[in-house]
Amino acid sequence: MTTRRYQVYDGDGELVGTFLEWEDAHSWAHLRALEPATRPPVQIEDRADRRTWTIEGVRCRLTVWRRRVEYGYCGRVEAQPVAAARRPAHSSRPDSGILTGARSSPRPS
Repeated sequence: MTTRRYQVYDGDGELVGTFLEWEDAHSWAHLRALEPATRPPVQIEDRADRRTWTIEGVRCRLTVWRRRVEYGYCGRVEAQPVAAARRPAHSSRPDSGILTGARSSPRPS
């Protein structure tokens, strides 16, 4: 079985085509991008080589995916110690009411 390596998506993330060859995917995606009803950008993904081409009108931009290792786990996560909460900042004004929750009466002039 032959894999259709190049997947074309429209701006909504909808898969709109798959192709065996890069040239076919590329030329078709440019035509698709120029259609008035197509939401931009059109993107071609090559998951084997971890690349995405973003096409808007007659221009395209290549993005090479970063390779990084991430480990995901499912199941119960053991409790982790929680850092102590920060203490709230208090106003240096004695009549601010922050410490007591109520404002004191205004000072006489």
